[in-house]
Amino acid sequence: MIKNILKDKKKLIYIIIAVLLVVIIATGTVLVIKAVNSSKKITQTTTLSQKSQADSIKAQAIAALKNNDTTKAKTLFQQAQQQYKDLGDTNNVVNTEAQLYLIEHPGTGK
Repeated sequence: MIKNILKDKKKLIYIIIAVLLVVIIATGTVLVIKAVNSSKKITQTTTLSQKSQADSIKAQAIAALKNNDTTKAKTLFQQAQQQYKDLGDTNNVVNTEAQLYLIEHPGTGK
């Protein structure tokens, strides 16, 4: 009878250890997933703010063009272009290159 009680206690201890291991592994997995997701959100937020900053600079350049301030427009388009290059935004890089070309070659754009 004592042997049965000892065997039952051993089984109970093994079950408790197994349950604890499962809980620890599950908790660790959840924490890792949360950490990965939060770092993705930070990267997305940073990228969006950089893009909106580049878009703002490009809008300022367009406003300068409308006011016939080509020097300011050229500088702003160059700044926006560099930010778009850093972001890998090929469409806006090409757009700013076209704007810069038109500023540097005013007779060909009209």
